[in-house]
Amino acid sequence: MGPRIVILGGRTDILERARQAKVGVVLVHDHGAPDKRAFELCEKVVEVDLKDFEQVRNAVLAEHRKDPFSRVISIAEECLVPAARLNEILALGGNTVTSVRLLKDKSLMRIRLAHTDLSPVRTRIVGTLRQAEEFLNDIGAPIMLKPTTGAGSLNVAKVTSAHDMADAWARIKNAGPILAEEFLEGPEISVESFSYDGEHSIVSITTKTLTENFIEVGHAMPSALDSDQWHLVATLVTDFLRLVGLQEGPCHTEVKLTSAGPRIIESQNRIGGGGIVELLARSCGYDFFRLAVTVPLGIDPCPAPPVHRTGAAVRYFQAAPGRIVEVAGLEEAMKVDGATVFDPPREGDLVPELTWSLDRVNGYVIAEGADIHEAISRCEKVIETVRIVTTSQN
Repeated sequence: MGPRIVILGGRTDILERARQAKVGVVLVHDHGAPDKRAFELCEKVVEVDLKDFEQVRNAVLAEHRKDPFSRVISIAEECLVPAARLNEILALGGNTVTSVRLLKDKSLMRIRLAHTDLSPVRTRIVGTLRQAEEFLNDIGAPIMLKPTTGAGSLNVAKVTSAHDMADAWARIKNAGPILAEEFLEGPEISVESFSYDGEHSIVSITTKTLTENFIEVGHAMPSALDSDQWHLVATLVTDFLRLVGLQEGPCHTEVKLTSAGPRIIESQNRIGGGGIVELLARSCGYDFFRLAVTVPLGIDPCPAPPVHRTGAAVRYFQAAPGRIVEVAGLEEAMKVDGATVFDPPREGDLVPELTWSLDRVNGYVIAEGADIHEAISRCEKVIETVRIVTTSQN
């Protein structure tokens, strides 16, 4: 019999990979949330309120007493800290609560970075409109406002002048503690890494496509940085992961390429979203869903930086908010060489206002190419070929 683990939250992808690796899984998930396939893939499914740590702890400890686990694992944003807490309670190893909280809470991360010369960024916690205005006056516009523990670009605001501040603050003031930061000029990228026993492997670097409100609508890899830039970014992220004490698992770190050098924006010890896991498989040949389970258990080795096999890119379909009344060009788009359309938009579907990453619900295209440029070109050809017409719901 192979090792047993608990998985908190998560998708069937990671459950399928655990089954393939002969790892027994007890899935702990929200009431009514597990996919039907989860009941086939897992030894047991326990339904709790994932926001109630006492419920989660009691459920996991009860299962552990019956048949001990090797590790508690999660790749779900809201479950990263609870998984670390449970591993510490059960003395199972893995990432410490301290390191995971440093990644989850952007203000704690900035405090840790401020004690070093690594990635300096002017920042301040602001609790009122006046405090936000004082920060803006102190450092000058533009600045960024964002929740300290937010995700998916939800409630993120760029303030370009004192005149904009009141409206921006009104939109996000109820999103929890707010972090004000200097706006970092330059292209945004992300670094996909994997760690084992405190050693960090930079697997790939991803180029992003963002909307004006910083929603990610495209990714591509490997980023077309020159060798010097690649080395600078890889060194920065490796030093950063050592600083926060990350021990194991996937990590997704966002970086801005400023004129003063690369700067850390934020980081999470999980797989990057927005199709990045699929790009890693196509571009690098690594299955991060499987590795998230098998590397901590010693079944598979930690992935090493690859010679990229191919370029890979993803683009999300976008349209004006409303109900879709016409989708044209889809059949032609599906014939584009090297590209595959997933969950294509359909007449009658609703296009929500794009306020955060979970609003990307109208399908996407993934393409491969000889390099990143060809992959992006194929994606964009599909996006340009498809015409989505919507009508207002008002």
